[in-house]
Amino acid sequence: MEKKVSVDIKEIDAVSWQVVERILLIFYEQGSLKKSQIAMKSGLKYTTCMRYLKWLNEKMDFIAFELSSDNRQIQSIQLTSQGISFCKNKIFEKYNVDVKKNNGQLFA
Repeated sequence: MEKKVSVDIKEIDAVSWQVVERILLIFYEQGSLKKSQIAMKSGLKYTTCMRYLKWLNEKMDFIAFELSSDNRQIQSIQLTSQGISFCKNKIFEKYNVDVKKNNGQLFA
């Protein structure tokens, strides 16, 4: 199963870890999202967001794409176990965030 973002999306030139943290935390709090939803919630332009998503998937393996039945469209995107681990061990630790579980949802 092919899991790459469209090949016409350019590679990201320089990574802002602040943006990476923001995107990962949105996934951590919201769960599975569509591409347009993550762009809107992160405050990034759609094309910039797609570059980050491509990088987070292909280079870091922090997110996974759920594809349509014909494997042509990305239906939704979610954190991988590596992405969850990075959130817990690096981002939360960096900001000294206490994570609590409430009704199946994780809140900081």
